[in-house]
Amino acid sequence: MAREYRYHLTFTGMAQPEDEMGMVMLIEGEAEGAGAPFSGTARFSSRVETEGETGFTETGEVTFPEGTLRFSTEGYGLITPSADERKQHGRVSWVIEGGSGAFAGASGFILSNFTVSDEAKVRDSQAAVVFVPD
Repeated sequence: MAREYRYHLTFTGMAQPEDEMGMVMLIEGEAEGAGAPFSGTARFSSRVETEGETGFTETGEVTFPEGTLRFSTEGYGLITPSADERKQHGRVSWVIEGGSGAFAGASGFILSNFTVSDEAKVRDSQAAVVFVPD
């Protein structure tokens, strides 16, 4: 048996290039307002590698006071220009590959819909279904 948890959070943060070409980005953000076991401030950090003009892969983690979820991209994410010329928007699906603390042995999926502004401000809406072994 496993316990099932869900969260819907919107993270705000920044993207920063890790290399001179801007092919690899580091993203960090925070969100508030999730219920147990996702209470308190949640922190998001990831490493994004571009694949062609609109594709990317991503690895990272979401950290809650109770523990951390580790994830990686399922296939490729997509980022394209938006109707607002100052922003790009995109989507990606992540596979939860494990966790620590209350999320040890976690599995599941996280869906992300996000925007990135010209100033590198990131707004990321995430929805997750998380299974944790008993």
